[in-house]
Amino acid sequence: MIDNNSFANDSVRDFLVKLGSGEPTPGGGAAASLSSAMGASLLMMVANHTIGKAKYAEFEELNIRIRDEAEVLMERFIEGMDNDAAAFKKVSAAFGMPRLFSDIQIDRVSAVIEELRAAGREIPDIDEEEGMTPELMDAVESGLKAVRSAAIGEASEAAARAPLAVMEDSVAALRLASNMPGCSNANLLSDVLVATHCLSSGLLSAFYNVEANLPAIKRRNEALAGELVDKAGSLIVEGETLAADIMKKAGK
Repeated sequence: MIDNNSFANDSVRDFLVKLGSGEPTPGGGAAASLSSAMGASLLMMVANHTIGKAKYAEFEELNIRIRDEAEVLMERFIEGMDNDAAAFKKVSAAFGMPRLFSDIQIDRVSAVIEELRAAGREIPDIDEEEGMTPELMDAVESGLKAVRSAAIGEASEAAARAPLAVMEDSVAALRLASNMPGCSNANLLSDVLVATHCLSSGLLSAFYNVEANLPAIKRRNEALAGELVDKAGSLIVEGETLAADIMKKAGK
């Protein structure tokens, strides 16, 4: 369900103004989702202008399926715009976490120590006579860095999976588009080609956002980073193959 703060509730102008502002979101990830959303919408439009026409009666069921599946993908792309923004905010929050002892307000030291202990860090008690010893400050700082690093890695994984989902859906939409040349309204073949370029752009743009989060993931889990790279790479290859096939079928 789309909430009131969703980019889906913005006018085109409002969204573009937000995109061009100094605010951190929306950004490239949301733009990637929007590009693919336009592609899916165009596939729906072509299918709708084909369904019910006697000339394309033998392809009626195909175009109904394309329309219905493209609509589902369009809604997911719209959600993807918001998912990207939410994931980015968590990454920003993680990078904003304290990592030095000097980053902590003095009246929060005891509370921070308890938070670090709750996170599994072993922090000694404050010595009643000596107070905050250099050793204790080092232990706290080490804990801060470890917790911050873990938070960045976790947030970065979520921030990579959001555009990866857009990549998967973009390829799914390209698979639909590959069925349309020759089987959908020939007068709208140009719209299928535009949809293909929108989806290809969304696919590659989403890949850049996956790639941007890999360094932080790799520091935490190199194997996972490798899996994400492999998955994204295979989607790029499939998407490029599908797009080329569509162009060939269209005589381009």
